[in-house]
Amino acid sequence: MNSLRLCTSLSFLCVWATWAEAQGPICPLAQDHVVLFKSPDPAKIFCYTPALKRLPSGRLVATLHLGGPGIESLPGPKGRRGKEAGQCKVFVSDDHGRTWTHRGDFPLFHATPFQAGASLYILGHAGDLTIVRSADQGQHWSEPQRLTEGQTWTGHAHTAILSRSTRFATSAG
Repeated sequence: MNSLRLCTSLSFLCVWATWAEAQGPICPLAQDHVVLFKSPDPAKIFCYTPALKRLPSGRLVATLHLGGPGIESLPGPKGRRGKEAGQCKVFVSDDHGRTWTHRGDFPLFHATPFQAGASLYILGHAGDLTIVRSADQGQHWSEPQRLTEGQTWTGHAHTAILSRSTRFATSAG
């Protein structure tokens, strides 16, 4: 039964792709868009896991992480996960995303911004679960602090769960 579903799904995708190609070039979803970050070397430096947080003030905080074989050529701190290096970039916008200001680089993979009380945090990992904090809406950031020791975190397996008085972080393993 699973094979039948897979074949049906693949057949649908092939038919749809053929139809879409016959319709002409695909137009971007957002005709008037802003590029937040462009890889300096797309063949060797890749952008991953974008995340966006809107603060009560209206400020937007965006994160993404960079990886790939060319990452070592970039300035700034790099996180390590085995042989792989990664770097989190943080940007802010006060005009609804029309312009962005780079506010920091951190040695993190799969970083996610979130707010708790008056503080803004970015939770990510470089092997161990790691966090950075801003008390001024992302203008300045603390040094990265490890929340775990000797653990292996990967992907967006970490999810911050905020309750009234307890903060939990979950791991895939």
